[in-house]
Amino acid sequence: MKFSFLSPKRERRYGGGHRSRPRAVSALIIGALLATSLVPLIVGQAFADTPTTSADPSSSESVNLALLPGAVASAKSQRMTSPAATYAPANAIDVFVHNGWTSNYASVGNGYDPTQDWFQVKLAKPAPVYEVFSLWTSPAKPTEYDLQVATDADCQTWSAVAHVVNPSDKDSQVIDRKDPISCVRMQALATNSQTGYTINEFEVWSGPKPAPVVGQIIPVPVQQTPGTGQPWELTAKSRIVVSGSGLAATAEVLAGYLRPATGYQLPVVTGSATAADIALTLAPVPGLPQGNEVAAAEGYSLTVSSAGVKVVAPNAHGLFNGFQTLRQLLPAASYSPTIGIGPWTAQPTTVVDYPRYAHRGLQLDPARNFLTVAETRSMIDQLAALKGGRLHLHLSDSQSWRLEIKGYPALNGTGCNGAGCLAGFYTQEDFKGLVKYAADRFIEIVPELEGPAHATAAVTALGGRAVMGCQGQTQTDRFCTNPNDPASARALAFWRDTIAQLAAISPASIIHIGGDEAIGMPHEDYKWWIRQMEIIVNDNGKRLMGWNPALEGYAPNSTSINHYWSDYTGGGPPLIKPEWFNQGRDVIVTPEYNAYLDFGYDGSPGRTPRTELLQSYSWDPEWVYEKYRSVWAQPAYGGPKAEDIIGIEAPIWGEQMRGLATNEYMVFPRLAGILEKAWSPKALTQDYDAYRQRLSVAGPRWAFANVNFGTISQVTWSTAAMGTVARFGVDKTLSNAPLARMTAGSIPPGQFAAVIDWGDGSPTEPASIAGRDYVASQRQGRSLMSVSGSHSYPADQVYHGTVTYSYQDQTWGVPFTATGVPSCTKTITGTHQGPLTVSSGVTCLDDATITGSVTVRTGAGLYASGSEVRGPLTASGAVNVLLCGTTVSGPASLTSGTRVWLGNRNGNCAPATIKGPVSVTGTTGQVTIDGTTVGGPLVLQNNTGATIVAGNHIGGPLSCAGNSPAPTNAGQPNTTSGPKSGQCAGL
Repeated sequence: MKFSFLSPKRERRYGGGHRSRPRAVSALIIGALLATSLVPLIVGQAFADTPTTSADPSSSESVNLALLPGAVASAKSQRMTSPAATYAPANAIDVFVHNGWTSNYASVGNGYDPTQDWFQVKLAKPAPVYEVFSLWTSPAKPTEYDLQVATDADCQTWSAVAHVVNPSDKDSQVIDRKDPISCVRMQALATNSQTGYTINEFEVWSGPKPAPVVGQIIPVPVQQTPGTGQPWELTAKSRIVVSGSGLAATAEVLAGYLRPATGYQLPVVTGSATAADIALTLAPVPGLPQGNEVAAAEGYSLTVSSAGVKVVAPNAHGLFNGFQTLRQLLPAASYSPTIGIGPWTAQPTTVVDYPRYAHRGLQLDPARNFLTVAETRSMIDQLAALKGGRLHLHLSDSQSWRLEIKGYPALNGTGCNGAGCLAGFYTQEDFKGLVKYAADRFIEIVPELEGPAHATAAVTALGGRAVMGCQGQTQTDRFCTNPNDPASARALAFWRDTIAQLAAISPASIIHIGGDEAIGMPHEDYKWWIRQMEIIVNDNGKRLMGWNPALEGYAPNSTSINHYWSDYTGGGPPLIKPEWFNQGRDVIVTPEYNAYLDFGYDGSPGRTPRTELLQSYSWDPEWVYEKYRSVWAQPAYGGPKAEDIIGIEAPIWGEQMRGLATNEYMVFPRLAGILEKAWSPKALTQDYDAYRQRLSVAGPRWAFANVNFGTISQVTWSTAAMGTVARFGVDKTLSNAPLARMTAGSIPPGQFAAVIDWGDGSPTEPASIAGRDYVASQRQGRSLMSVSGSHSYPADQVYHGTVTYSYQDQTWGVPFTATGVPSCTKTITGTHQGPLTVSSGVTCLDDATITGSVTVRTGAGLYASGSEVRGPLTASGAVNVLLCGTTVSGPASLTSGTRVWLGNRNGNCAPATIKGPVSVTGTTGQVTIDGTTVGGPLVLQNNTGATIVAGNHIGGPLSCAGNSPAPTNAGQPNTTSGPKSGQCAGL
């Protein structure tokens, strides 16, 4: 490491704000001159293995025996209020903690004695039992109970193994029975409740109950095992090594996520990986369930160690998902769009992961208020970061039609919703660009064009109600659906043309046709219309999807999808019926009560009822609450059935949205939990407290990505920080330069103070902090706290400063670097065959070998660290030429440049070797030749910046003339094999 700069003090923050003793660390810094930075506070580093429900109970792994196939729950009584299945004993062993068994309701003393109730689980086969965990609903729990076991096959003989008084809501009893147990029973003895008992969860563990999975990864992975040894570090030498050239395009997208913050080139290559590399390999993954198409398509394994990073997957989509997991293991600042200071490290770990459902979606609504292409792309990137797989675009509604349809110029996107609304539309080329951008990130765009209702914009543009509405129709928001009315034929002709154009530019297999809230429309006419749309969509080679009750118009054996949201009929009688779920039809679950992201939360504006963080997480697609009927849909209506559910989607309707920021605020953080429900095993998505801890470290990632997320008080948000590389010009002055950024976490930014240590021995200075606070009423999330400053440095070298943030007795030190050296635009490592010409930008040689000459053109720059040039070096009009620890085999001719830097011991740049004469002429900025070996004469002429010639070994004369100011040797005489003449006579 010949080109190294001394790192600044490094301050780790521990609870209470104490500082560790500073220690100096040397780090290779090329181009960006990166130094070490604050190590962000990490919440929850302990991980637990996922309970495996199909495991052998005799194995050493702890298993919830109540989940094994064949286990049966029963109880002495059960509440029978319709629908009775809501309160069945089986609900208490289904993992979902938000339902459960409820005993028969009756008041104590009125003929029912709740002190004699019991609940039990008969195991699939007798097995040792170590621990029993119960989750109660207060106050419907006993004040006293016995935990009993039976060892006989019929479970007739019981023995008490624990006597429990006043159990907590989360009640765990270790019984450690090593003999085979057949049944486990909770035998109630006393209660203060007048409503019986409710057990939300009853778990029987073969070993200790695993701790909830916390960690840094959202969605929580199927299995994560912490590793040992030193962290892995992403460096300037890191590459993305792919197992075949067919992965290059995907790898380029992935590299693009890490390049902006790190400043590293991260070239995509094939071949053998080194310890600094990220290896992406297509191969089978042990641990993925066989026969699971979704797991095969998207599953992966990730191994992080000091020996490198390896992502393995059967398909490229899995590699993409594994890389997203790796990003979450890196510091939050790696999500920044601007360059900062590392180190970029990840702790050793192994992850095996795959999704629960294929459809993990977000719906945006540009129909009511437009989102630009750039804004939509931003949402695509955030969706990809959470392993979402589908973006549903609601492209038309009563307010506007947002997609160009050739031949219908009146559909021009001019409509909008409310004051301050945003108009606009996507050309077909815009849409194709969005499709491509999403597809490169393995997200499929599902387009929706709404009908027959919610269609005022289209009906008006096509001639109004008189042309597109049925005879006598008064509503303006719908097409005619009467098969005997000529207006229906006109409407369907338009839709045939529209769907054909849409199908031609949308490679997705699905086209969504809306179909909801056609209130007051004759139901048979509505069903006829839906069937005609299904025919049109199918004729264009696509599957139809519609909001319920559209499925009532589907052909019985069609592949059309039921997009289930709610049983809403505008206050009319219930429409939902079991027949909706008895056809084996694919269902996407979008429960309004839990998944609608335009509903307000935490005091923000938004539709009602409000969907708080807990409500958006405390549900499962197999147990959906019907808001308008106040019942659970599965027990009340028989569905959606678990075997038919293909995914989850969260919509954000646009009536109250205004651009990207309001959409971001309403989507994040709640979308993270909804997508976790769609990706992660059901058993791992029930602990709300563990989820909030995972969110706490996700917040800084959103902050550094400039996402306007809701910094809600229900989460204790972590802090993270990043210093910058501040670059001064030839005047050595920084003017209001960004120095450091930090997430405020759960503390208002106005309560922090900051001081700047400039790193040059000058006194520290107080600094102002720029950052917005969380204001829910304005849908404004808490931003990064940025510190900028102005300062003049005494010399043109590298300085390591620190911004120290403080709050009460806590401090956070964030290092930054100040330098006149611009950043690399290209980095070369390894061997480059033949000559090299640098025509533009800044090329960095990092432990590289150039087998020929190097030429640097006007306006370009060259930095070389630990490298070898097997030929002459010529630079004319170059911005910068910097050689550290580098050998040049021929002469060096450097003319009319801005800055020359050949070694610089004070700046921690290792000495260089030039095996030939060196001439530096007409340079306008600083010239530093320090500790360098020159094989021939050294000539400096007509340079107009500060010139230092110090401690060099020169194999010939040293001559200087016409330099202003005259060169100095900084107190370090030069050794020469010839005379020293002119301005350098005394050096």
